[in-house]
Amino acid sequence: MKYLIGTIAVVALATIIIYIFWMPLPNSPARDAIGEEKIVMLDDRKIAYYVSGQGEPVLLAASAGREASDFNELVIALNEAGFQTLAVEAPGIKGSDMIEQPVDLMSLAHDLSAVVVRELGNDKSLSVIGHAYGNRLVRAFAYKNDDRVNGVILIASGGSKNIPEKANAALKAIFDPRRTVSQRRDDIDYAFFAEGNDIPDHWMIGWHMQTAILQGQAKGSESYDIWGSGGTKAMLVLQAAEDTIAPPQDAGIPLAQQYPDRVKLVLVPQAGHALLPEQPKVIAEEVIGFLNLFQPSRNN
Repeated sequence: MKYLIGTIAVVALATIIIYIFWMPLPNSPARDAIGEEKIVMLDDRKIAYYVSGQGEPVLLAASAGREASDFNELVIALNEAGFQTLAVEAPGIKGSDMIEQPVDLMSLAHDLSAVVVRELGNDKSLSVIGHAYGNRLVRAFAYKNDDRVNGVILIASGGSKNIPEKANAALKAIFDPRRTVSQRRDDIDYAFFAEGNDIPDHWMIGWHMQTAILQGQAKGSESYDIWGSGGTKAMLVLQAAEDTIAPPQDAGIPLAQQYPDRVKLVLVPQAGHALLPEQPKVIAEEVIGFLNLFQPSRNN
């Protein structure tokens, strides 16, 4: 009997230690996305997206390996301002099937096109918002669909230069299930958050490694010169002043210098690559102000 009690005690202690130091796993679902979940089929593969609100449509694409729910606060603000949001889950996340074969960036952007055609048809115009890796996707989409895009918004843009070595190492480590909670918190803090900013609970989880690997393989498949312009429409670039993954001098600043007639650059203080949970009010105000300038039905 005492051996049984001893075994139970050891198992219980091990469970507590594992929970404290290893749980939750990084790919645990973060939180529910706002909106009605819908599915569109593309080549026998499901793509999940969430529709919320009424008004002129705005498409949203999240960061590498992250969930569409990262946009929840912005979705609420956009809906209240009279916009409809279409937030798309990347392959391998929640209701979106993983892609088994290698893909390129334009193929991933085609997932966005499938959602747009299903929800809006072939003619209705829209604006697009991409956060971090999502900025590549919406620029690729806008490049291919320039005639139906009203405006392009990049939150934590990047893609023209390699990620600095230390930030890249931290980014990769976040997805590693062998890292302890403490280690992952340090990685997330360095890679995504400005000094002194708290990490929300839903940012400690929701890191989908296989999705990030797929996206990483695709990101270098086409030259930046092809998709980097994001088409020809007006562009708002919200760049975090303390971004370690995409420092302003490597991302937003050269982009604004390259396209001075159509790019508005806003440097957001006290924010890192995460941006959305760090400065939600600033992000919402800048995004809504920009969108109101380029909505056909509001400017006739």
